[in-house]
Amino acid sequence: MTELTRLTHPGRAHRAGLLATALAASLVAVAACSSSSPGPSASSSAPPAAGSAAPASSVPSVSASPAASGAAAADWTTYGRTAGRSGVSVSSPAPTSVRKAWTARVDGAVYAQPLIVGSTVIIATENDTVYALNAATGAVRWTRHLAAPVPSGLPCGNVDPSGITGTPVADPAGGRLWLVTFTARPDYHHTLWALSLANGRTQSQRTIDLSGTDPKAQQERSALTLLGSRVYVPFGGLYGDCSDYKGRVVGAPVSGSGPLVSFTTDNQRQAGIWAPAGESVRDNSLYVATGNGMPYDQVADSDSVLRLSPALAVQSLFTPSNYQSLSANDQDLGSTAPALLPNGQVFEVGKQGVGYVLNGTRLGGTGGELTSASVCEGGFGGDAVDGSTVVFSCYRSLHAVQVTGGAKPQLKTAWSVTSGNPGPPIVAGRVVWDVDRNGTLTGYRLSDGHQVFRAKDAAPTTSFPSPAASGTQLVVPAGTQVVSYTGI
Repeated sequence: MTELTRLTHPGRAHRAGLLATALAASLVAVAACSSSSPGPSASSSAPPAAGSAAPASSVPSVSASPAASGAAAADWTTYGRTAGRSGVSVSSPAPTSVRKAWTARVDGAVYAQPLIVGSTVIIATENDTVYALNAATGAVRWTRHLAAPVPSGLPCGNVDPSGITGTPVADPAGGRLWLVTFTARPDYHHTLWALSLANGRTQSQRTIDLSGTDPKAQQERSALTLLGSRVYVPFGGLYGDCSDYKGRVVGAPVSGSGPLVSFTTDNQRQAGIWAPAGESVRDNSLYVATGNGMPYDQVADSDSVLRLSPALAVQSLFTPSNYQSLSANDQDLGSTAPALLPNGQVFEVGKQGVGYVLNGTRLGGTGGELTSASVCEGGFGGDAVDGSTVVFSCYRSLHAVQVTGGAKPQLKTAWSVTSGNPGPPIVAGRVVWDVDRNGTLTGYRLSDGHQVFRAKDAAPTTSFPSPAASGTQLVVPAGTQVVSYTGI
């Protein structure tokens, strides 16, 4: 392990400038309310959304993101916007005046990252309900209450009720939205749904649990993804690591029928795939990271980064040399998903706080990283990748590192925010946008970590709140509400 070289620490990046603080205070303190009537819906079992607006706040100018190539580039159709989980909006200009545009009330906690498809915002709740909202007003276009969530009876866990937890994935070209519900009626099971993006009507549905597994022990927390002719669904365990579960990925044909493909970790139990981003996709491969497994003294796919084929065969694997200690002390390597760097390399940081840079084709086996360094007190949640810069959330801090050096890479800290409880960040308009576990939305300049925006919304119920962005719009989950900002 190498020591981390620090590039800059710009005047304690976690301290806001006086201007940004004053502007944020004015945003939170002053609000003007308005309401919108919901549009036609495919189901009326969930409450309508209501809008509220707030005055604008000026934001110091920063350089703009690259221009979008078209409407498709602006869409945020999956966790992190792309199957590679970059977490970067390529359609957002530099922010100049940010204001709250509307607030939508929904019928359950929002764990999934919002999606933005054209002029529609897609929201999924733990009440097993999906909303399609007008992106400009927050009015309901359609809503579907698909199942009764699981309110109790699980062996452990911290999601109550448990319904739609993993982020759905949309295919605008095909006009479909895929998601997974969890219910106990008539028995415990996870269902993969394909809904029409236009009206929410069911295109297909099927049980996605593998034969011989216990659905009560498996949690579908990670995001779904599309690759080729399949939609992929990752599984981990419940908070508390109880019962008999293993890390799994299940691939189902997008046609809605046909045989499933699957990957199951080769350990006795545990080694869940549970990071919010789930799988990261590049060059027809899926990259996943797993948690601690049992027995502790065997790799067996636990505390590892794996590269899987579309048929979910293992193509390559990396495991830290101290895997026994990681598994014995619940120091999951897979507390974030693999971050895909533009030069074919992979960055991974787990609960121990060590960042690893890997060869993306040959991940390195046991102890075969290209380089590693202690980067924080423990990676927790997710990351965004903008060029050679990776911004990631840890237990109590937010960090930006630069990966340079090609075949012999170096990890260098660009800046750190050493306060708060950040969620997985995204990048829009060359600003890092982060929602912490207290409901505070903060914008940090990507280049140096200087705070440029701050506002307080309702506290989320998840440890991993993460916004989505398209053009000048930012959509933020806030407990049982969703807040839209404009002017980013």
